[in-house]
Amino acid sequence: MNKTRSVMNILALLLAVGAGGCAAKKPADTQEANKPDAPQPVTITIAAHSGAINDEEVQRYISDPVKKKYPHITVKRIDIAEKGQSLREQVAAREIPDIAANYPLNMNELVELGLQFNMEELIKTYKFDVNRIQPELVQSIKIGSDLDYLAGLPLYNQAFALFYNKELFDRFGVPYPKDNMTWEEVRDLAVKMTRSEGGVQYWGLWPDGAYRGAYQVSLPWIDVKTNKPVFQTQGWQDLFNLWYSLYKIPGYPPKGTNYAKEFNTGHLAMMTDSTSTLKSMLAVKDFNWDVVTYPQNTKVPGVGQRVDSYTFAITSQSKNKEAAFQVLSVMLSDEVQTDLSRNGRLSVLKDSTIQNQFGKNISGYDSKNVLAFTKLKLALLQSFKNLPAATIIINSFNDVLYSGKDINTALREADEQMDKAIKEKLNQPNK
Repeated sequence: MNKTRSVMNILALLLAVGAGGCAAKKPADTQEANKPDAPQPVTITIAAHSGAINDEEVQRYISDPVKKKYPHITVKRIDIAEKGQSLREQVAAREIPDIAANYPLNMNELVELGLQFNMEELIKTYKFDVNRIQPELVQSIKIGSDLDYLAGLPLYNQAFALFYNKELFDRFGVPYPKDNMTWEEVRDLAVKMTRSEGGVQYWGLWPDGAYRGAYQVSLPWIDVKTNKPVFQTQGWQDLFNLWYSLYKIPGYPPKGTNYAKEFNTGHLAMMTDSTSTLKSMLAVKDFNWDVVTYPQNTKVPGVGQRVDSYTFAITSQSKNKEAAFQVLSVMLSDEVQTDLSRNGRLSVLKDSTIQNQFGKNISGYDSKNVLAFTKLKLALLQSFKNLPAATIIINSFNDVLYSGKDINTALREADEQMDKAIKEKLNQPNK
């Protein structure tokens, strides 16, 4: 009996130990079961023009930082500059990208193709602070798309400034342009710089087309409520008069002049252009140039040129919208935007510390006033509704400048052309 009791005790003890072992393992098993699944690998396709963002920039500002923060996300760019790869062709082939990139005035194409997507819910979900972005950029995206919600976020902006030839100013003994000058003050300098010496013609200023002046003061191109043209207004008359005065300096260049070439070869004293021109200017040998802020219109003091931001929009057909938004949030991080700014792309963030880093990594910028591109407020876009408004205005102003047509007649005819274009667009079948 004692032997039987001993065996029973040993068995009871073994069972207790076994039960204890199982009990000890249960918490670990439970933790393993409750461990969240690793995110599944996903590829986000971005349709973007290589002329707006090259492969190196895609890698540096998007692919690499995204992979660093979200290892499961791979970014693939589709170059819409390639034959057969336009956004419309991708839609026709039912190969719609997760993200489509374009400038705000071209975002109407998204709506026409039915690709627009309201990003505001994702913005809330991920607690993304849109207020970090310059407000004009955000507003212009809504204006450009004609949507009352935010359908895209910008990566960088192209700003404008006044380039000038320092050597030419030195030769003629005229003081250099300064930051915060008005168009009238710049014109005064242009008059002094326009001359013929030794059989060579020198010109003072190229302000670009009159449409640039319209951008600066945010002149409307169309009454969006009534779908009527608006060129026969005081605002457009004032603009044409101002722009005519900027061009109509005795000895002004003939129609068709290549102004960039004339500037680079020392025959043009001043021209307006964007940040996209900066790096190419460094490549011009033995050329002493600099920049100051874009000339200001006295009607809108402190305002430079319009928003010209490269904007990324998640498409409504994307099956990976959350991952796509994570891509956008990374490219708008302080870290990426600082790197972008230091390498010559203007940050879209308000942070002056980041803005002041502009061009710091580029040899040759240290001797130039490149921060002039960051100093003025951006002008809000006005919607074209994909109408040929700028072309109409360019031709209209050229009629005034080169054919002697009076301003009122030119604007009346522009109004008629715009009215015809609006009616044709309204009569187009929905796509």
